[in-house]
Amino acid sequence: MKYDKDLYIDSGIYGLDEDIRDYKEKVVKCRKPHKCVSCEREIKQGEQALCESGFTDDGAVSAYTCLECVEEWLEESGQVETDED
Repeated sequence: MKYDKDLYIDSGIYGLDEDIRDYKEKVVKCRKPHKCVSCEREIKQGEQALCESGFTDDGAVSAYTCLECVEEWLEESGQVETDED
């Protein structure tokens, strides 16, 4: 993890879908493999990822984003300074 944990949680990488209730976002250590919703890379068991969860009319929903994709977003969106700045 390159940055402070709170930056990952508050990154705004995806716009909040208003149809999702009880929306939660947290950095987790994966207990099983997941596919990153951004780059589609496999996030392996034991790796950290940004987990977003909530409920729609159809039931519970969740999405996992690898930390590398969140870091890239933080840098591209100007939320953190990089060596290129």
